[in-house]
Amino acid sequence: MRWTTVLLTLAAAVPCADAALPLAQALREEVKVEERVVALTVGELQQTEEQIQGAWVRVERQSVDLLRAQEQGESLDSLRLREEDLRAAEAELMMHIRHAQQLRREIIGERLRIAELLAEVQRLETTVGSADDPISGPWRLVVEPGGQEGYMSLVLDGTLVQGTYQLAGGWTGSLRGTLVAGKLRLERIDSQIGFASVFYARLTGGGEDARLEGTWDATQLATGMPSSGSWVAERIRELPP
Repeated sequence: MRWTTVLLTLAAAVPCADAALPLAQALREEVKVEERVVALTVGELQQTEEQIQGAWVRVERQSVDLLRAQEQGESLDSLRLREEDLRAAEAELMMHIRHAQQLRREIIGERLRIAELLAEVQRLETTVGSADDPISGPWRLVVEPGGQEGYMSLVLDGTLVQGTYQLAGGWTGSLRGTLVAGKLRLERIDSQIGFASVFYARLTGGGEDARLEGTWDATQLATGMPSSGSWVAERIRELPP
């Protein structure tokens, strides 16, 4: 069974938002894989079409040469050799044509799987960010000072929050914390420097209009680096590719 089929089967059985977001992210990664496969197959099809053109030219030339040889009364042995060469060229042409047909079928199949995956991603992402789960899903954020932009994905489990983030400058890592009475506390665990800071925010609005706004404090003080600041985040439909 293809990995794509496995993911779609799991997605159909997802019971809650807690599992929906991680599975949606996995499906998006699978979409990237499928798109790379399509790109490779399209490249192979282009090469095959060029081979078809070359083989067609050879068939046409050899057909004309054979007809001219017959008209000019060439020997039987010579005509037989020309016929064999023409048959070989025709066989090569048909081989390339059959290969091109197979590649076109594969491309259509891959694009169909991509469409199915994207439709399932959209369905899964609509299960998060509801009134019962106002925090799960993708967010765009800006951290001050400096206007550092980035993205994060959060998942709510009761009052516990976990997720991942990426900030401009190559900073990535995980987030963990709590959401209680609309107040969010997140610990930022950076992949390079570890426990880097604590983010505090109040959640306002709901659905697509949800917004997080608050402050942050560094847990590691470095010369020339700010020790605190503010931040805001707005809900988005999906993370950028």
